[in-house]
Amino acid sequence: MKALYEKTTEKQETNFYTGREGLKTVFQDQLEQNKEVLILGASYSAFEILPFYFKWYDTDRKKKKIRARIIASEPLKKKIPLAEIRYLPQKYANPLAINIYKDKVAIILWKKEPLAVVIKNSEIAESYKKYFELVWRVAKK
Repeated sequence: MKALYEKTTEKQETNFYTGREGLKTVFQDQLEQNKEVLILGASYSAFEILPFYFKWYDTDRKKKKIRARIIASEPLKKKIPLAEIRYLPQKYANPLAINIYKDKVAIILWKKEPLAVVIKNSEIAESYKKYFELVWRVAKK
């Protein structure tokens, strides 16, 4: 009975990541999940903080055919493969991004010393997905 209970109980966890290497770990996890990535609050500063990493990340994401839907408040100034991008007014720009993938939510603060909090919980991820879909409908192409 205990084995059956453990099998049906979702394993939940929250992890904190700091610095560039910590963020690379978060993005590697997104690639390993092999599911669409929803990004709310994408910022060009991500490309400035990890200038060479995203070229590799996008190449690997393209190979795995992982699509991305991105909502940004500023032009990202580069072509992102397998991605559809929509925009909110510039007044909503900030250094925080929320990446939603599979049963996880990564809250990323893009600053000189970046920080990420990753929550693994299917209910939280589903709630953020609904919020993303609402904002997606309002955002402009």
